[in-house]
Amino acid sequence: MIDNIHKIALVSDDIEGAVRFYTRTLGLVEIERFHNEDDEDFVFLQAGDIILELMPQKTMDAEVGFHHISFKVDSVDDSARELEDKGLDIAVEPFDAEGADIRLSFFNGPNDVLLQLFRRESDHA
Repeated sequence: MIDNIHKIALVSDDIEGAVRFYTRTLGLVEIERFHNEDDEDFVFLQAGDIILELMPQKTMDAEVGFHHISFKVDSVDDSARELEDKGLDIAVEPFDAEGADIRLSFFNGPNDVLLQLFRRESDHA
């Protein structure tokens, strides 16, 4: 069901400052950026085989810091159904991310850690 850890997402109240820190100080590479209606960007940085996602606090309406771990899967819908069959509640049913060829779903792990199922269709074309 799970291929690998795809990304770790952090909420930041200063996206550009965070980008500078992770790129200039730690040497990560910016690989993708999505602009949203709040005039703040979601930024994706490459950290070896894992992506670090920086999410704007204003858009997320969430606490600054850790947000979720994302797992890459072959099928978000099948994986969500399999988790439900194992007794887990799906917090956010599978959906297509607006403006991208990405399908997502969210569920909670132990201690209410938010976990995401992820699939980018173009990766499997």
